[in-house]
Amino acid sequence: MKLRQSLLDKAAVLVLLLTSAAEVSVQGDASCTGISKDVACKKCSESTHKCMPGEVPIDPWLVAAAKQQRELQIDEPWDRLQMLDAHNGYNARAWGFGVTDTCPWPPPYPMDCNNYANQEFSFMDLLNMGIRALEIDNWFCYNEMRMAHLGDTIDLECSETDPLFSDGIKEIADWINLPGNGEEMVRIYMNEKYNQGNDDSVNDPLEQYLGDRILTPAELADTYGGKWPTPRQMRQAGKNVVVATGSTAGSGEVYPHGGKYIHKIYWEDKQMRLFTNYPECGTKNLTNKIRYYSDATHYGNSTHLKHDGPSNGAGVIYDFTEFVKCRVQYPATDMITPDLIKTALFTWAEGQPDPELTSESCVWVSRTDWRWYVSEDCSIELYCACQSTTDPDDWKISSSPASYSSSSDACPTGYKFSVPQDGFRHQKLKDESGGNSVWINITPWLPEKESAAPSVGQLSSTALLMSLLLGSFLRY
Repeated sequence: MKLRQSLLDKAAVLVLLLTSAAEVSVQGDASCTGISKDVACKKCSESTHKCMPGEVPIDPWLVAAAKQQRELQIDEPWDRLQMLDAHNGYNARAWGFGVTDTCPWPPPYPMDCNNYANQEFSFMDLLNMGIRALEIDNWFCYNEMRMAHLGDTIDLECSETDPLFSDGIKEIADWINLPGNGEEMVRIYMNEKYNQGNDDSVNDPLEQYLGDRILTPAELADTYGGKWPTPRQMRQAGKNVVVATGSTAGSGEVYPHGGKYIHKIYWEDKQMRLFTNYPECGTKNLTNKIRYYSDATHYGNSTHLKHDGPSNGAGVIYDFTEFVKCRVQYPATDMITPDLIKTALFTWAEGQPDPELTSESCVWVSRTDWRWYVSEDCSIELYCACQSTTDPDDWKISSSPASYSSSSDACPTGYKFSVPQDGFRHQKLKDESGGNSVWINITPWLPEKESAAPSVGQLSSTALLMSLLLGSFLRY
């Protein structure tokens, strides 16, 4: 058994090396600049040289792995779900904000540069990457409800060229209405600083474009008794959108525009600089709901620094790993790219699952990188991941190694052979693993046959051949 365990560990390392060495080069639009160029955007605007909506290339493996990771939460209440969050998601160069910014990414910035945008890419691309929580600052100006970044004291002027609030909601709805997206859970956060009235200019676009998809405050109260439903329950009711509002202007007031569609904020909003890594997790605990937000903006010149979000403001999340471990509901950051989204994955190793998952698949977590792999030999003896039947955050491993069986009874009394449903539980399992690789039971989470997870994804043909050879090697 020890020999086979050693082979598994070496195989996991080799697959990781092969995956990294076999990344496929993507040819982007040569006219792109900045982050749009960095991600090899397929088509950029002729006028701004920034990525046009829907043109960010995204590894199909990342899309599939992130989706399955989200599905692990299907029976968790809405307010406990972890959703990757785009801070000021509307304030993007794709929407025309900050297209003349001069600060190089990433920070630290030189003092004499400006960075007005929080994001590079559109709602469409952010959602394609795996973002499921979007922030909009809505301001009524020039006789329309618009999306604009005006701060608390309106020190930046609203413009009649600022995009309409309705355009932002429409783009989100257009993405949801694409094939395969209709059951994805999406949270919209409206950060409205003052009571602007004009309720119809907010409620009408929500009704027109999202309509019955929205879980309303009345439905939360009447149908669910004020307790947030799970994604499974919401899907059964045809719901997959929650809209909430809060103010960061210091008033403590919220403005839900009559409460027809918009909930009052149900989480704490805190600056990213106040977060500390696992196990401290800042002020996050087992029960509270929290959003840690970033700020990449910078306003300065050669003699005066007015504001620098990364260094003396909220700070910036450059890696989601610790926020996922701490089960922060809404880790909200700026300048989001596919590579940043990858840091939020705690499940499949790159290139996995390979081969495709079936009802007979056996999956293990490697002690080498604490990521998931499909084994072609289910007779290998490993410890089993055991979850308490009364406290889902309580994990142990079986007292002795065993061959894989989805109905394994190797777990101690009061525990069941299971799979961690979020990054915090995944970390708790690691803490209890004693440095061992473990079997996990993903049987209840296997995708339906027609939407089975892809195999190797971005591996080159050479790496694919090597990974298949590894599978054969493990049988001996």
